[in-house]
Amino acid sequence: MKLKNVEINPGRLCNNKCVFCMSGEERDDHEPWADPERMKAEIRMHHEQGARSLGFLGGEPSTYPHILDCIRYARELGYQRVALCTNGTRLAQQEFLEKALEAGLTRATISVHSHIPEIEERLVEVPGILEKKLQAIDNLVAVRRAGRLPDNVSLNPVLNRLNAPHMEAFARFFAARGIDDIRFNFIWPESRVSEDKTVVPQFKDVMPYVLNLILKNERGLKLRVTFGGIPYCVLPPAMQRRQGLIEKYFYEEGNDLPTEVSFLEPDRKQGVQRFNWHRKGRDVFRGKIAACQACRFDPICMGIYQSYMRLYGTEEFSTPHA
Repeated sequence: MKLKNVEINPGRLCNNKCVFCMSGEERDDHEPWADPERMKAEIRMHHEQGARSLGFLGGEPSTYPHILDCIRYARELGYQRVALCTNGTRLAQQEFLEKALEAGLTRATISVHSHIPEIEERLVEVPGILEKKLQAIDNLVAVRRAGRLPDNVSLNPVLNRLNAPHMEAFARFFAARGIDDIRFNFIWPESRVSEDKTVVPQFKDVMPYVLNLILKNERGLKLRVTFGGIPYCVLPPAMQRRQGLIEKYFYEEGNDLPTEVSFLEPDRKQGVQRFNWHRKGRDVFRGKIAACQACRFDPICMGIYQSYMRLYGTEEFSTPHA
């Protein structure tokens, strides 16, 4: 049985400048973090409603001044799984990692987008950032192997035009460092890249690399690899007929934990934005076209990003083959 999951965002402040960050253009470097008592109240409310898995989002949650207290409080309440979705820069510091583990951290997801320094720096806009992320990953793999990070460490790269040709090499590079769980999320054409075709590819441009990685994974890599944001109709007919592979690699709603999200506004008067991630992703961020009505994947497909359709249109989408 899957744990009910909640993701809580204490603020949008961050120590990276990712070109595709959805909150990057709205971020105020001086805006305050959420009050710690409000954070604890939100953590407690979701626990009372049955959540037993908790993740912290950002911005960059590891820089939230009260993050260790919040992790500890969640574990004291009875959350079984507590995770950080992070760029990893603070986890590169062994002292901070030890404090997070002592507080009760059980999982970390690292946002790293390339094993090639030039590409990572182009996407994140922080010189030397890859070295810090690699140190964080090595630190996390070490504590996982020691049995101190029971829910694993995973990678969460954003799939884009710059890193797509290197997907297999990326997977092999990090597998050699001890990583066995990678989730590629197709880039949202938002923020600074909403019209940037040098970073945002068409689905047809990246599918050969996606399929190659799946083939190599089936033949020997044997990692947990999944993809988000890719509609089923852009898969080749042979893949569309392989239900087992579709569920293994592309079934977003089936592979993810049931997730509620809370965004705490920095101004106490503005309250909290709460929503179900899958419903908002399907009904707000994505959309469907006429051909979707005749598609056998329609009941499970999340649709196509609205911003993608504005950028590239809908000609590449069609009803999948029988």
